[in-house]
Amino acid sequence: MDIPASHNHMPMFLLFGFYSLLAQALLLREIAQVFTAHELSLAAALACWLLWTAAGVRLGARAANAGAFSRGCIILAAAAPLNLLLARLAPALLPGLSQPGLFTMLAGSALLCLPAGLANGYAAGAALRGAPAFFYAAEAAGAAAAGLFTLFYYRNFPGLEAAAALAAPALVFCAAYAFRPFSARRLAAALAAALALGAVIYAAPRSWTLKPPAPKPGLVIQTEGSRLALTGLPELSFYEDGRLLYAPETTAPEELAHIALLALKKPGKVLLHGGLAFFVLPEVLKYKTEAVEIAEPDQFKARALAEKTRAAEKSFTLLRADPRALKNREGYYGAVFQAGISPDNAAQNRFFTLEYFRTAAAMLKPGGVLVFQLPFAENYVPPATAYAAACVLASARAVFPALEIIPGARLTVLASAKPLDLDPAALAAAYARRGIKTKTVVPSAFPFLLDPYRRAWAAGEIAKVKRPPLNTDLNPLAYFRFWRAWLSMVMSPASLLGLAALAAAGLLAAYRLKGAVRFTPEERTGEAFLMGFWGLAFETAVLLAFQAKTGRLSPELGAMFALFMAGAAGGAWAARNSPAKLILLFELAAAALALACALRPELAQAAGAARVLILAGGFLSGAFFAAAAGKTGSDVYAWDLIGGAAGGLAAAAFAAPIAGISGALYCAAAAALAALAGGTWVSFFPSSKESTVKE
Repeated sequence: MDIPASHNHMPMFLLFGFYSLLAQALLLREIAQVFTAHELSLAAALACWLLWTAAGVRLGARAANAGAFSRGCIILAAAAPLNLLLARLAPALLPGLSQPGLFTMLAGSALLCLPAGLANGYAAGAALRGAPAFFYAAEAAGAAAAGLFTLFYYRNFPGLEAAAALAAPALVFCAAYAFRPFSARRLAAALAAALALGAVIYAAPRSWTLKPPAPKPGLVIQTEGSRLALTGLPELSFYEDGRLLYAPETTAPEELAHIALLALKKPGKVLLHGGLAFFVLPEVLKYKTEAVEIAEPDQFKARALAEKTRAAEKSFTLLRADPRALKNREGYYGAVFQAGISPDNAAQNRFFTLEYFRTAAAMLKPGGVLVFQLPFAENYVPPATAYAAACVLASARAVFPALEIIPGARLTVLASAKPLDLDPAALAAAYARRGIKTKTVVPSAFPFLLDPYRRAWAAGEIAKVKRPPLNTDLNPLAYFRFWRAWLSMVMSPASLLGLAALAAAGLLAAYRLKGAVRFTPEERTGEAFLMGFWGLAFETAVLLAFQAKTGRLSPELGAMFALFMAGAAGGAWAARNSPAKLILLFELAAAALALACALRPELAQAAGAARVLILAGGFLSGAFFAAAAGKTGSDVYAWDLIGGAAGGLAAAAFAAPIAGISGALYCAAAAALAALAGGTWVSFFPSSKESTVKE
């Protein structure tokens, strides 16, 4: 285990790759849920992981003794579970009542990745001192196995404690460290790491926190794609990924259901979906509709909500399917209730997009209505809230000729092909005729709720947003609104300091990059940086496109990583003895792949196509590394990781919010073309041996 470049050590390299990616996938999901499961925080955490890994690689490569790899492994075994614990405690430190800004997200992700990322890189850097291509292929193969394990884990046992899932491989690291070769000092260190692991496993379920002012949760339920936290007794409040989903005092279910159903003479069949679906169900069942269906693909979430809301005692049909992918539902429903809370991330935003509205319109029978709600306010609408509402309503208006808005604590929207009759007297008569019983949406309140002046005021507030962009899958409001909100916060001193810190860090990084990377036949660190940039920018863009279409990124993140690493292992093995000039072909293929996806980004959205693209991206990354590593494998690996961190941040935090997912793909293509230009210069002008990057 101590000499890292031998085939005899392949099992440990495979185990290292398995544990490294398992820890990475579990930790990234924990960090993303600190920041309300926003995909940009997930990408920022991945970039920070790579950055700390690169720093660790440089430290490990300089280690003077042969035990550096085993030492790094045992530190990683203890540090990864500790990182999970820190991520669960982190929400209590966030500012209450506001979405964290860009600087908070980046700084928080960097700190929460630090211990495990550094240890991961230290072990890898030590292993790369021997045969880098061999280690890279073995590590990638182990990582691919870990990705498949996480897919199985989230689909079947999401309630299993994440720290416990890390225990078995971590204990193998401890045993291997203690007995190869055996010494009392090694045994003591291994026992200390094992005890730390046990302490974290004990503490992890007790460490859940929520962002202030929410209280400490009494029960946490891990589902396939999210996390539910329940607080308060005897009446429960529900939080999903840190966002308030339902509180006993909320009036949202009644406001969502009753006005629309009273306006329909015969609702017929009704579809509910979204986080509030099980809370709206009792209100819909008061109308004795033909049938009520709830579409929820996450079986664990559906089971938990049905049990806690006692929906299992009521008459409805549960469809374990994505509402956007229901089969044989054209012209089927009289009403569709999109009971999502708000488009805060792409998983939620995909039910407020142009593409969703087209799908919903196709499911409605003539005279049917789609109902959804948006964040709003009674008397004052903040600019960011008005902007979000304007973008969503512009997208809905492109599909539905008639939109009715009802302002309140939330803006209720009724979308249909023809205007609905919302006369308060007519609705009150229908209410009495059907024998409906409600608490807040009652006939005496109808004249106020539907007052023309209130509705005109709300429309006027939204109309202040001039030419709002359409909210689409490939240009999601959840991303471009994030930058708008961030820029609006720059007026505060804290945000100005954060922006200044980011600018200073960027300038320092550019300065260090200028003198550090090289384009020479012996040192291809410049190409490694650019190809690393390409790899993660491309992977990030494809993952964002996949999420916008399917909403399945959280449970399938590890599987996507598995595909990338499997491709990387295959590429490294296939190109291990390749001539140096073949590097140009890999760089050209990388640029062509990114450009093709940028021109037709919808190709990256289908689940099968996204997986193929991730696999291809991994193959090209691995092939480039094997061909370029030469005798400087650790340097190439480190700069590949640094470039990956830069590419992930550039794609997720800048290119995708500002220029859409196509913009992120163009960003990746530009990096690959720059690598190709540098590689061409190296291949055809060898006299440039000492040239450095001039940027």
